[in-house]
Amino acid sequence: MLSKKAKIIAVIMGLIVVVNAYLLLKDNDVILKKYYINDAHFAVAKDHEKMLPLDAIVTSSNEHFIAAPVQAVNEVLVTEGQTVNVLSELVVFKQQQTEKEVALLQTERAAYTTELAELEKVFLQLDSMSSETQPNSSVASDSINDGETLNVNLSVELGIEQGTPTAEGIAIIQRAIAETTRQIELLDSQITQLSEYNLLTSPVEGVVKEIVLEGDSIIFNIQSSNKKIIAYVTPKQWQEIELEQFTEITLFEGQDNEFTLDGVVSEKQQIPARNSIAFEEMKRHEKINSSETIYEISILPNEDLFDLPVGTLASANITVNQVFDSFGIHEDWLVQKATDEDEETQYVYMLDENGKTTLASVEELFTYQTKLNQREALLIEGEEEEEVVQETSPRIQTVKLTDENVVKEDKDELTNVAVISGPNELSPIFLNEKERNLNAPTFRPYPLQLFDRSQIDSQWQLILEYWLK
Repeated sequence: MLSKKAKIIAVIMGLIVVVNAYLLLKDNDVILKKYYINDAHFAVAKDHEKMLPLDAIVTSSNEHFIAAPVQAVNEVLVTEGQTVNVLSELVVFKQQQTEKEVALLQTERAAYTTELAELEKVFLQLDSMSSETQPNSSVASDSINDGETLNVNLSVELGIEQGTPTAEGIAIIQRAIAETTRQIELLDSQITQLSEYNLLTSPVEGVVKEIVLEGDSIIFNIQSSNKKIIAYVTPKQWQEIELEQFTEITLFEGQDNEFTLDGVVSEKQQIPARNSIAFEEMKRHEKINSSETIYEISILPNEDLFDLPVGTLASANITVNQVFDSFGIHEDWLVQKATDEDEETQYVYMLDENGKTTLASVEELFTYQTKLNQREALLIEGEEEEEVVQETSPRIQTVKLTDENVVKEDKDELTNVAVISGPNELSPIFLNEKERNLNAPTFRPYPLQLFDRSQIDSQWQLILEYWLK
């Protein structure tokens, strides 16, 4: 029979075993132990881009409305649906009305001349700002026009708002200058035609969409031959889209004559979409939900689309976010922790150069749905574009079957991926959000790189030998 002293010693030893077992096995234990890693993500620094896919349609770049007073018209020379060129004759005026029409055109020309002068002044100031500041500087409206606020109507019309990147503002102004200059040249030609021949001519090449008698005027609606791409977006999508964003346009998708071309976002409407040929065609093809509030955006292709009719369906992939040399991880792996200032800072668990757990602060740049590919972190390109297996990082203790392992293919599954910056390693190993002791070593008791099924027949002996161990 055990003595009282022996019983006390046994109880103490039992308590020590229980306490040690609890401290060792409970989550976030205080005794440093090796963590079994089965959720590591092998990342590689790369360029990440978020694409916004949209249904789109081909339409005319511009609609021109030209009015002529009925009492001044001697003869209408065109019909609806007729193709016209620049300076094609639309109307023959009565002789006595010519001077009045010339005066109206000259008034319009004076307005364009004033606008051109203002545009050139703004361009010079933005160009000066660009040369004196960083490339990613933005427009501050109170710094334009010698301390005066940029003309509100002009800024709204062109899409230059407070905070618009300076380079983007310069591009917008340059396009506006080119268009205003073209309008002045066309008005000069019209004034000459009217003064010498009593003719009202077309300012653009295009198609006469409508000829409407409205009050005391005949109005010619001419759609230009230049084409652009129109898409419709929700208010949330509208917030993501910015002018000059790169866009890939696909036409006749899935057909033998399918082709793609590049373009840029050239305009964002700030009022809900109205009825138009493009709007009605998209609704007819059930590409938009007309019961929702949607906005029209314009995409300028880098190639002419003269041969495509208005109403041709297309698809557009807009690059709404792009970050170079960043990492992608599962969105729910990010850890939120309060700093000394009680502000939430984002962290992620990862392995240091010694294979121990650490918590690194990161900045979440954006989130999107994509395939999280680990294969690219474990493979490099050979000279003849053959995939070569890299040496597996020694940070996680593991067992290799052979030096010629084949990396298992990633599943074609989309997941919510957070694009982050912060870690200064080229190929970090990230862990999930489960709380861990910092500086604890890790292990993984099976190969990081698995056999391909096609190798089983030729290497089954190695697999059997591994199992028997």
